[in-house]
Amino acid sequence: MIRFENGKPSAVWFSQHANGEAFKFSILKKDKSGKRPIVYAANGSHALFPTSGSHDHTIPNLNLPTPLLLVDTTDAGPLYDPLPSSYFYRFANHTFTPYDASAPTAFLYFRGRWGDEQYPDSDKRQQQLVGNRKYTGGPTGPVDKQLERKEIWPQNSWSDGQRVRGSFGIIGVDWEGIGNKFKKLFGKGKSVVRVNVAGEVLK
Repeated sequence: MIRFENGKPSAVWFSQHANGEAFKFSILKKDKSGKRPIVYAANGSHALFPTSGSHDHTIPNLNLPTPLLLVDTTDAGPLYDPLPSSYFYRFANHTFTPYDASAPTAFLYFRGRWGDEQYPDSDKRQQQLVGNRKYTGGPTGPVDKQLERKEIWPQNSWSDGQRVRGSFGIIGVDWEGIGNKFKKLFGKGKSVVRVNVAGEVLK
């Protein structure tokens, strides 16, 4: 979601599992036009991030570059431009009006989840910490996204402490540099096992 102020983009919300992060539009990497932000989709996941690499989301509202338990991985692979195949809608409360009358709208009202079901705790691939799980059910659709919300982030149990970030570091700490040093000292983390959606172990 992109927040506009006075007709100019000011911030972008990156949805990630049950929550996400907001960043100032000005700090995001842009495409060749310099106008459109580049968004990195996590491998085998629906989570979106502003940078490539490892993103540990074990602690809500705090993505660390060093793997702990719940890790998403992104990379700067092939660039996919969603614009040519996009449909555009105007949203007002729970009434959706398509830009083009022939555009489908039924999916906007779908109340289920898009994607895989959450793995049960008995599944050896599932990991959890304090109620947070690695493999959760797919995301809900537009009808459940509070699209007319006041803040750029949705109101939920993790909303407290949210802010629009002006940098990719946390309180001035170079987490990427720390993560790289950690990897040099300890490798990629022997206790961390990465698996894809099919449950195959990634090296």
